Amino acid sequence: MGLCIVEGEKLVKEHRGKSVAVFLRHDIFDKTNKTPQTEDDVQLFDAKIFDKVTGLETPRGILAVVPIPKPQKITFPYIVLDGIQDPGNVGTILRTAKALGYKTVFSINSADVWSQKVIRSASGTQFGMSIFEISHDGFLDIYNKDLKSSKLFIADMGGEIKNVADKNFGIVFGSEGSGVSAQIKNLQHEIISVPMSGEVESLNVAVASGILLFLLRQ
Repeated sequence: MGLCIVEGEKLVKEHRGKSVAVFLRHDIFDKTNKTPQTEDDVQLFDAKIFDKVTGLETPRGILAVVPIPKPQKITFPYIVLDGIQDPGNVGTILRTAKALGYKTVFSINSADVWSQKVIRSASGTQFGMSIFEISHDGFLDIYNKDLKSSKLFIADMGGEIKNVADKNFGIVFGSEGSGVSAQIKNLQHEIISVPMSGEVESLNVAVASGILLFLLRQ
């Protein structure tokens, strides 16, 4: 069973029922506080130890270790993160996707979806999604088995926005440095792009994804 860390009172409360352990920084919390976390599995940590675990410049003083949920069934529309390494971008895309109704994510060679940085950036929204962290070969196997009948869009330059009659589609976002991989481009697809003036050549991948995810659902 894989585990991850959630931080802050809000996320800890949300996942308290399935947490393995809860840790408090002793100089911020103690067991006399009237918080829902004051139970047997709560441990007080020295500030130096706690700060090494959290990695935050301004620690929130509370974190929990919780199980990583297994991906459930594949739903449409879905998104593919292909080699996006920046945790902030990954978290922002996940949060935006969840807000717009995209619940299935295939993460290929991207930043760890369950790292503390991505969880913070996504505000924990990935816990309500079905996320497959797989290789290119793993995605191609699933594509040929379950996704081939759906329309596949690749976010890239030189395309246009599409009108989609139904939600039976997926959209791929590649890394800002190298774009979408050759393995994915070899699949039958259509290119879509954010409409822009000639004065701006490109957008940050998280910003572009938010615009395209919204436009495709209209």
